[in-house]
Amino acid sequence: MSSLREATAAAFLDGPLETIEGYRVRERQVSMALSVASAIEEGGIHLFEAGTGTGKSLAYLVPAMLQGASRVFLSTATKTLQDQLFERDIPDLGRALGIEPGAAILKGRRNYLCLRKLGVQPGGLVEDALAVWADGTTTGDVSELPSELGQEALSRITSDSADCLAQKCPRRSQCFFMKARAEARRAHLLVLNHHLLVTALLSDEMLPEAGILVADEGHRLEDAASECLGWSLTQGAMLPVFDGIACSGADPDEVIPLLDRARALLGCLELLLPGVPEAVRWDLEENREKLDGVAREARGLAGAMPGERLEPARRAVEAIASSAEGILGADREENCLFLEGPGRSCRLRAAPLEPGRELAAQVYSHFDSVVLTSATLTVAGSFSYSAKRLGAPDASAAEDFGSPFDFGNQAVLLVPGDLPGPDEHEALARCAWDWAGRFAGILGGRTMVLFTSLRNLNLTAAEALRRPIPGLGLHVQGMQSKSAILERFRADPGGIILGTATFWEGVDLPGQLLQAVIIDRLPFPSPGHPLTAARLERIEGVGGNPFMELTLPSAVIRLRQGVGRLLRSETDRGVVAILDRRARTAAYGRLILGSLPAFRQVCEEDALAFACGCRREV
Repeated sequence: MSSLREATAAAFLDGPLETIEGYRVRERQVSMALSVASAIEEGGIHLFEAGTGTGKSLAYLVPAMLQGASRVFLSTATKTLQDQLFERDIPDLGRALGIEPGAAILKGRRNYLCLRKLGVQPGGLVEDALAVWADGTTTGDVSELPSELGQEALSRITSDSADCLAQKCPRRSQCFFMKARAEARRAHLLVLNHHLLVTALLSDEMLPEAGILVADEGHRLEDAASECLGWSLTQGAMLPVFDGIACSGADPDEVIPLLDRARALLGCLELLLPGVPEAVRWDLEENREKLDGVAREARGLAGAMPGERLEPARRAVEAIASSAEGILGADREENCLFLEGPGRSCRLRAAPLEPGRELAAQVYSHFDSVVLTSATLTVAGSFSYSAKRLGAPDASAAEDFGSPFDFGNQAVLLVPGDLPGPDEHEALARCAWDWAGRFAGILGGRTMVLFTSLRNLNLTAAEALRRPIPGLGLHVQGMQSKSAILERFRADPGGIILGTATFWEGVDLPGQLLQAVIIDRLPFPSPGHPLTAARLERIEGVGGNPFMELTLPSAVIRLRQGVGRLLRSETDRGVVAILDRRARTAAYGRLILGSLPAFRQVCEEDALAFACGCRREV
């Protein structure tokens, strides 16, 4: 056994970790930790699946901290896990091992207050609570704000590379982002997120060199790469331009014509970005003249902004010009060009069709050892789908450490009979609310319904308002923020959550807080989305099977994440209901159900009886 493997085994088996609250020796956790130790020493790319309850955070943190020789990047998909690692797991482990971890956390620029931008906001736009917080904060992390701000308000006061003055900023010595980045350069363990990892390595964002990358929630790296590796244009990019001009303090005779030119550029963007109800493909040749116009107008405006006072606005407009030029030059064989979003939120994107290739070339190549881990990397026991999508088809190792949960006794799985078709949206909404009412009525709430589309969520919310359930609260995504919903549900689980998108992942409601998870449909990626369609066409063009190679495995990974919200500890109990008859009737249904945890599959009567048993234990 190697020295790092020996030290790792000793940490888990010889007692030092016993000072961590709730720690106990777990066979799967120790096995994963030893494999991570080997990965660090051997180098290469390694894929490790570790189901909920394995304790994968400690499994990779212990060898990462004990190895001592190389700087480690710990990358996550969510800020929640990022904060958990930095604020709880790493300090607790450092104390247990008697090691000063030398850790730092770094988030993207837009998570940090910009004191220069705050200082130039007109009177009345800065709320008292914000001003008090700004005076007292030591981190400038806007997640610590006492109340939520809208996206536009945040963009006016947060750091942004588009209008950052860098060395010329009068508040540089107090800059929260620069302080965080300086700490990151000194850190031995750097906690960051996938988006920042990709963008910083691509843009030379002054990240220090590191020898080891551990990417938790690794199945989300592809999404981050798709978002960060391409180009995008929005009307919102004009906000720092207007603010930079108006708040520059330049002579009015100079400001007024610049604002006129900025309005002309905004007009060009409005013509280019008409707003669409749903994502649609965008043809470069049909729109080249408009895009050329944006690039020319932006470069002309930038050239008309001399002097330091106008530098923030000039940098912001140069970023618009660069994005327009990037889309003009994007390889249409390797990228999908599309519009998404309504009205002023419309965005033009050029996204890569094969982000995995770029991950391998632009991200993994910076490290000697790469560990990609998640609770959901396999489909029907195989890593092949995730390995290909994540740019690791020739990974040095791929191991599944399973889960300690007794799924057959802790939970049951129901696919009811007589279900409406997956495209009968109104009937499906009634069905979803019926089943939510049945389980929530038995469990006293403690129920979450996950939707594959906002339309289905809204239809079910309308149904819930027509047929309210006395005594039970209703928490609807969109009517409240995700954080507010979860905070209220933890305080009083006597209700039903209706959620989509982010509620499928990163929601941790352990114990008796959540005992029923209902899923409206199998979460197939929409074939109508331009990026999905383009990827399917690419697979078909080389003689592959688009459904089996992309559509089906993508749905399996997503479904596994959704059902994973139910059991968060070895004592949790509950019911999963999938309201999609294809899970039983389609030829691929067996593969889908076989990829889920080994829940006991039951009929409707037995599912309700199991829920009654869970209720009696509350």
